[in-house]
Amino acid sequence: MNPDELPLRDIHLPEPVSWWPPAIGWWFMAGLMLFVIVWLFWRWQQQKRTEQRLETALLELERLQGQYGANTKELLRELSVLLRRVAISEYGRQRVSGLTGAAWVKFLDEKAGKPLFSGKLAHLLTEVPYRPETQAETKAVLQAIREWIKLQRGKQHV
Repeated sequence: MNPDELPLRDIHLPEPVSWWPPAIGWWFMAGLMLFVIVWLFWRWQQQKRTEQRLETALLELERLQGQYGANTKELLRELSVLLRRVAISEYGRQRVSGLTGAAWVKFLDEKAGKPLFSGKLAHLLTEVPYRPETQAETKAVLQAIREWIKLQRGKQHV
């Protein structure tokens, strides 16, 4: 047999591998990346809201100091309310609302990471606002509350 007479065709190469549709691993990676991006955006929004709440609390602290500066009893009462509101917004009502007296002061000191309210300041926060008439030095309480609010930045809450 003559090889030139055989009905053979030239070698055919297969089609090149297409990039679409991607393999299952690439779909998994794309889904994982999308999840991470959404989660990071959500955490960033949450952190931003926390920062805004804390900034609002600091502004409210300044307003209270200006409004009740001479009236010690009212100032201490309003500071106690502000501190309670900030703690509830950061740590949740279930965890904070039932705390009173020494337990409340202990909670504040734990969340500050240092003893800000122990001693004389504990007395000013837990007892003095509820007495009929009183005079007390409020600068230390104002400074401690300001510092406590600032220390809440960047912490994990609720």
